[in-house]
Amino acid sequence: MRKLTAALVAAGVVVLAAALPARAGIRVQEVDPEFPEDVTTSVFQGGMARVDGALEGLTVIIDVKNGEGWLIDAATKRYAGGKIPTLAEELRKVEQSQADEAAAGDGRKGAGETGKARAVQVKDMGPAERLQGYDTRRYQVLVDGELLEELWLAPKLEIGREIDLAAFGVGMQKMLGGGGELSQGYEESEAYRKLRATGYPLRQVLYFVGEKSTLEAKSVTIQGFPPSDFAVPTGFTKVGYAELLLGESE
Repeated sequence: MRKLTAALVAAGVVVLAAALPARAGIRVQEVDPEFPEDVTTSVFQGGMARVDGALEGLTVIIDVKNGEGWLIDAATKRYAGGKIPTLAEELRKVEQSQADEAAAGDGRKGAGETGKARAVQVKDMGPAERLQGYDTRRYQVLVDGELLEELWLAPKLEIGREIDLAAFGVGMQKMLGGGGELSQGYEESEAYRKLRATGYPLRQVLYFVGEKSTLEAKSVTIQGFPPSDFAVPTGFTKVGYAELLLGESE
């Protein structure tokens, strides 16, 4: 399976207020300070989103208005995608098959049990430092009493004027399936979704499997972007979605 970075966790759960009429697009470039060469670039404009650098080797494009998503592999000139519910169902079947095979190898019954709801608590830590020219407020997210995430949210970085980021986040989650099990099970809770409605994270610290990872904005640009930035390049070959995402033949 392709490598997933913390940026997908961030992108997959972003929720802001309902989109306002489109103006200029907004580009945010983010980086883990420990790996400054790995830059994730997200562009939002007119109901469209493009993410480069978060999913190894692939560009992710989501058309919120039409409920479509696309993966583009520029290196091999291949692409895959279509209606997001169809892609989600394709991935669900692949993941279920993989889980069943793993369970059979261990002599267990197939997976599929749903865990109990987790207790999510949000702590407002008050005003924080100014990042990329925007005032931020720091929050901590505790799940079952354990600190799993810290966010520096910028209320006035109005990406919600360009795209419904709630729909974008849902689209990302559906397109990525299990997402390499990066999801920690609290992102859809009411408390977390309400928190993410208050601003865009210019710094995000995740605590996962005993490790700490940071994603921080290194630049924010407001300008218009050409429609071609949100389209599949001409001459690319369409392939199966699971094949492109998981790096496996169907």
